[in-house]
Amino acid sequence: MSRSPLTLFRFAASTAFLIGTITLPVHADTWKDLKDVAKQQAAQKAEESLNLPQAAPAGAKVYLISPKDGDIVTGPVHVVFGLGGMGVAPAGVNQPNTGHHHLLIDSPTVDFAQPLPATDQIKHFGGGQTETTLNLAPGTHTLQLLLGDWKHQPQNPALMSDKITITVKAAK
Repeated sequence: MSRSPLTLFRFAASTAFLIGTITLPVHADTWKDLKDVAKQQAAQKAEESLNLPQAAPAGAKVYLISPKDGDIVTGPVHVVFGLGGMGVAPAGVNQPNTGHHHLLIDSPTVDFAQPLPATDQIKHFGGGQTETTLNLAPGTHTLQLLLGDWKHQPQNPALMSDKITITVKAAK
């Protein structure tokens, strides 16, 4: 059966219209997704190249679940971290609104414009851990959490827990 050129044109035009209508939203979503990924990659590169802190979302907070301020404990000391308004991600994973914990022991000096060094007083939990056990000497100690971004740098503004003071008794 032979079709006229006009019939073939109408068929092709209507098919193209339908395909275009069906694929247009997918194309638009794909384009938006590509733009979002490009923006995120540009922001990550700027953060890394210029050593910029990652922005902390409004209302985010970090806190110590245990021990509590004023607790008298026997070592080893089990410490549990809390985080609200953000997610925990391992170091090296750059996702918006995430970070990982650093535990400050006995009030070390911190340069908030630089990645945090790993020391005896600044413990890194770059694997995304949310608790730890510490072997602290008997006596009075302070503990404070500081959230770091994917490159171990404090967010802007810095997310720090309240500083607590605990007393560690010698094991019997």
